[in-house]
Amino acid sequence: MRLKKTKKTLLVALAACAALAAPAFTGTAAAAGTVTSSSVETSWGYAYVKAQWRLNPYQLNPLYLSVKDTAADGHSVGIRLITKGDAGTHYFPLHRVSTGNGTGWAGDSYANPGGWIASAWIELCRMEGTTVLSCVSSKVMYAPFDDSTTG
Repeated sequence: MRLKKTKKTLLVALAACAALAAPAFTGTAAAAGTVTSSSVETSWGYAYVKAQWRLNPYQLNPLYLSVKDTAADGHSVGIRLITKGDAGTHYFPLHRVSTGNGTGWAGDSYANPGGWIASAWIELCRMEGTTVLSCVSSKVMYAPFDDSTTG
């Protein structure tokens, strides 16, 4: 009886190890990555980003963005992601919250600017309608590893 239980425990442990190790050996993008985050806050708004960096980061996936309007000043707020790398500096579309003080927007997405990503950050923008009045940048997030190859 004891041998049967030990054998079953060993099989369960091996199956768990195989499930955890499989992505590392199949080369899938889900196998590796590191999460970084950054935020920016002013008297009129707050914005936050969390990004999953992939090895050989040609994309940030998943990417979580959120923005909140914190002032009853008649202005709206927006958030946009900016990346810098092989494709130059890429400004992603602005996500605008136009519903007033205390309201916000959050969403999951990904960023694929068309080349290796060296760094990324967000801008929190104060807006009058669709016109950007000013923007404040978060701290820059850098790829947490260097997997570039030198030839």
